[in-house]
Amino acid sequence: MKAPELPALTGIRFFAASLVFLAHVSHLPGTACFATRYNLGNLGVSLFFVLSGFILTYNYAGLLGQGVNLGNYSRFIWDRLAKIYPLYLLTLLLAIPIELAGHHREWSWSALVMQLFLLQCILPVGQLDATNHLNVPGWSISCEMFFYLLAPLLIWLGFSAKRLAHVVVLGWLAAIVLAVMAGIWSLHVSAWPGRFAPARTAEFIAGVVTAVGYLKGRIPPRRDIRLCVVAGFCLMVLPICFDTPFECLQLGFLCAPGAALLIYGLAYGRGWPAQFLSHRWMLLLGASSFSFYLVHDLIIRALNGVFARLQISANTAVTATTMAVVVFVLIQIVAICLLKMVELPTQKYLRGLARRKNPA
Repeated sequence: MKAPELPALTGIRFFAASLVFLAHVSHLPGTACFATRYNLGNLGVSLFFVLSGFILTYNYAGLLGQGVNLGNYSRFIWDRLAKIYPLYLLTLLLAIPIELAGHHREWSWSALVMQLFLLQCILPVGQLDATNHLNVPGWSISCEMFFYLLAPLLIWLGFSAKRLAHVVVLGWLAAIVLAVMAGIWSLHVSAWPGRFAPARTAEFIAGVVTAVGYLKGRIPPRRDIRLCVVAGFCLMVLPICFDTPFECLQLGFLCAPGAALLIYGLAYGRGWPAQFLSHRWMLLLGASSFSFYLVHDLIIRALNGVFARLQISANTAVTATTMAVVVFVLIQIVAICLLKMVELPTQKYLRGLARRKNPA
């Protein structure tokens, strides 16, 4: 039986994708005013990772909560590949001519092969150099693939503990330890662990643990739900405001506790933030966020090349803002078309294909 929808958690995906857009739109000529010391892109990706752990645990608790075997494990992996890979592959292919025409990156066959198999963030070859080619935002999809491989076991472990307190304490402790280690490593070595899938697993674990608490715990009072939303938002935003010696926080690792609290509060669907995020227009924008995320950088890069050739540049803050808004709307229209014409039809076909082969 399919779990009931959590509409507010669909709507919030739109804002996570928008944060990533704001981090990349400054690449257009004359829009440097959007480039700030705050890495909003990492904030959006961190929110996506925690949300992924929460939603997968919520949706697959019935399938994986009682145990993991070859049958339900393979069904889970196929379901996830049916969701992410067709559109990921399409945008990867679209990135090839843009990469060849860009003249600012050297062509890399190894990067193409690794990205085809979603290995660019799982195998740290050349300090993840493959993530800097073709459709760069695809690096987080590689991290998601790593999470998917671990998710059935993590979900089962979350539900196998008899006491909810043990799940929450041990799960959050593991997430925090992983996050701090990865943050310190990135501060003293380089920033590349920010794209290394095992280092980002902490955020996914935070989402899994939060979902287990949501499913196994009691419904909190309305006041506590509002407090979770407000506190979660503040905690999520606070780390990106630090300068040294807290640079490691800007990578997004320690945004996870705030994102988890925010997601937990919104999941109950109470209060005006959840109601706003549950509006039908927000649901459409949130549903198309995956398409938006995968296609936005390609469109920005293509427009950047066209603008440079035509010597078009935003000369004032007003024109820069107008350019950013127009590009954002364009990308959103393309994303909705991809959702309707590619993402949903291929997902339905591939999942139906698996059910026809395994009717049980």
